[in-house]
Amino acid sequence: MLLFEEFFHQGDLEKDQGMTVSFLCDRETTQIAQSQPGFVNFILAPLFATVSEIMPELKQLELNAKKNAEQWKTYEETD
Repeated sequence: MLLFEEFFHQGDLEKDQGMTVSFLCDRETTQIAQSQPGFVNFILAPLFATVSEIMPELKQLELNAKKNAEQWKTYEETD
């Protein structure tokens, strides 16, 4: 959740400056529960896969990220 607060802060600044709001940064339209699996699968899991090639003892990070993405698919957005 902390990551999305940072994204939303960025989006607020972009709106204040009249800029187009970046992907996942609009607190009014971004649904965290729906966005999280994609973020994990396309950002975190590949990052952890690369890190675990260098440091194999960290392979569990990649596996945990993938499990986390699956768990997020079960959540529903609430107001």
